[in-house]
Amino acid sequence: MADQFSVLCQILIFLAAAQPSIGGHFEYVLDDESVFSECFDMPPGYANISGLFDVSTINFEMGPEGVHVDGYATSSWDIQPTDRIEGQLNVFHMDRGTWQPTVLNMVSRDFCKTFFDPNQYWYNIFPKHIINRDEARQKCLNYKGTVYFMEPYTLQMHFGLGLTLPSGRNRMVFNLVAIDENNVKRPNGICFEIEGDFFKIE
Repeated sequence: MADQFSVLCQILIFLAAAQPSIGGHFEYVLDDESVFSECFDMPPGYANISGLFDVSTINFEMGPEGVHVDGYATSSWDIQPTDRIEGQLNVFHMDRGTWQPTVLNMVSRDFCKTFFDPNQYWYNIFPKHIINRDEARQKCLNYKGTVYFMEPYTLQMHFGLGLTLPSGRNRMVFNLVAIDENNVKRPNGICFEIEGDFFKIE
């Protein structure tokens, strides 16, 4: 798994070891029930969440315990079954009116190998709740038109971290790109964000 972490994520691990007296468990509380938003700095040629899934058949409703989710999603990303998918997660914090990078970053060179890994940040957002798991694991995101049926659930994003997180607004920025068999990146990448606040929990 070491090759899945960026240099900044390795810094995070160092900080966790060097400062064991701080940190703890955090909940990421979403700003609104739509969950996904447009990327602040959308790369040219990239699409938002609708370029990855048709989410019009998913119901999102904010409740006291989080966002209630039910329905199904249909893959809409036009890539090839033989493509390798690279995934990247970066967290930004609003500080004095500008978005500042944090040490919370992760890179997966082969996203489909980690799609159902419960240790990944994205696992509780979607993969954990897919009913047709065998099909989803086999097809990953590479087959346009694949339907992912979901059990009804409440989206709660909990993280165990080894450092103290600043309070206030944050952005989780997800980037996905397909790499063809000649190791060439396809231009139709995906970028979306999940905005919210980190709160420390016991």
